[in-house]
Amino acid sequence: MPYATKPSEGRYVKGSLIVDYVKMIRSNPQLPWAEHLAPEELEQVQQLILPASWYPLELFQRIGLATFKLIAKENYQVIRLFGRASADRMNAETPGLVSPGRARDTLRKYRLIQDRLYSFRPVQTDDLAPQHLLIHTYSLPEETAARLIMEIVAGTVERLIELSGGRNIQTRLIEAVWEGAGQNTLEVTWEEG
Repeated sequence: MPYATKPSEGRYVKGSLIVDYVKMIRSNPQLPWAEHLAPEELEQVQQLILPASWYPLELFQRIGLATFKLIAKENYQVIRLFGRASADRMNAETPGLVSPGRARDTLRKYRLIQDRLYSFRPVQTDDLAPQHLLIHTYSLPEETAARLIMEIVAGTVERLIELSGGRNIQTRLIEAVWEGAGQNTLEVTWEEG
């Protein structure tokens, strides 16, 4: 059940993050969604998803995993491309997001947007040098979608840097919850245009 206002406890996401997954599920009714989603999740997917309402993070992760398995065929490159497409959509929907020649400013704005889409802080950055930073996402060890989220973040960040004029972009996962770390950390380097 969605919440109209930001819940004070728990982990929730805005419906705008769920809409694309729901569209994919509805566009492919022939796929065995019931093998990956509980009946109440399937029921939620068939209801109107309100972009400004808050939904449980677990729903977001489970429908994301289901689309990863059934639509992306468990291909992480497809997920990274989804992240790149998300950056393009975010840029189109958010005038001023991209700062030409200043990728770090663009990434700072991206982080602020992410803060508004989650009931918790989903992304944190550590600046190491002008074109070198670490991006951290925090997941619980039992959250099986952590790697998917990191691939989406990597694709989104790469594309946002490109849109800002950056080149020779390198992203490297240096620690991951699914490998026993306490957080997920992506190292990102680039050169300014």
